[in-house]
Amino acid sequence: MIPSALFGVFGMTKSNAAGIPDEVGERKSFSERADAMHPVLAPSPADPSSNEDFRDLFSRAFEFRLSELLRLRTFLYLLPITGIFLLQTHNTIAIKNLALSNETLRQQIAMSSSVITSQELKVNELQSIHNIAGQAGQLGLQASNVPAVEIVP
Repeated sequence: MIPSALFGVFGMTKSNAAGIPDEVGERKSFSERADAMHPVLAPSPADPSSNEDFRDLFSRAFEFRLSELLRLRTFLYLLPITGIFLLQTHNTIAIKNLALSNETLRQQIAMSSSVITSQELKVNELQSIHNIAGQAGQLGLQASNVPAVEIVP
C-alpha cells in the first residue's frame, strides 16, 4: 500500500494509483503514461540565465587574473608558504653538505689511523732492534761500524 501522503508528492490520486481513470473517456495507453512526467520531475525549459551562469562559472574556472594575485590577502598566504619552502630547501642543502663533510672526515680518520698504525709498527721494529742490541752488548758483542744491509724481496 502507498501511504496517502505520497499521493500528493507524486501528483496522483488513489484512483490513478490503482490504474482507474478519473473520467470514463480518459483511458491512456502505457506509452502515454510513460511519456507523461510529474511537473516536479520534468526538466524545466531552458532558462537562458542558468546557461549564462554556467558559462560564466566555466570561463572563470580557466581564467587567470593577475589582479587576484596582487591582493594583500594573497601575499599573506604566499609569504609563509614561500618561507616554509625556502626553509625546507635550506635544510635539504645543509643535510647534503653535512653528509659530504661527514664522509670527508671519515676518510681523514681512516687515513690517520692507517698512518698511526704504520708508525706504531715502525716504533715496535726500532724498539726490537734496540732490545736486540742491548742483549748483544750484554753477551759481549759489539755493534758494527758498517750499516746493516736490508734485503728487499
